[in-house]
Amino acid sequence: EALGGLAAGIVGTVLGFPLDLVKTRMQTGTASGGMIGAARHIVKTEGIRSLYKGIAPPLISLSIVNTVSFTSYSYFRRKIGGQNGWDVTNAWAGMLGAPMFGLITTPENFLKTQMQMDNVQASHAKRFRGSLHCASVLVKEHGPSVLY
Repeated sequence: EALGGLAAGIVGTVLGFPLDLVKTRMQTGTASGGMIGAARHIVKTEGIRSLYKGIAPPLISLSIVNTVSFTSYSYFRRKIGGQNGWDVTNAWAGMLGAPMFGLITTPENFLKTQMQMDNVQASHAKRFRGSLHCASVLVKEHGPSVLY
């Protein structure tokens, strides 16, 4: 379960991250022209590498979350007597791990969004050198609670 969760986290993040960037830009009003038009504009104005700017936090956290998710689901399913197929017991097994996932994914999503929006500030100057730098600057300016 752990290896499957790790692989799912890595593959899902690498494939989905550019789409998440386009979604974030469209939601914040900094991109228009539909999904494909927005993606083209980002690549044209910021370069192909910008599609993966800020990928480190979700790559790490989603790999961890998926690994923990797969293994905790299997563990809780065995402990509470879940059977193959769908039933309420299996649903409970899945829900028991959820509170921990929020602790991991909340700061990851915040940092990812900060990095994705870094290129579109009014000055167009990049504020953060990377995800770790982003986290340290924001914690220094606003305190650790900024991550939650």
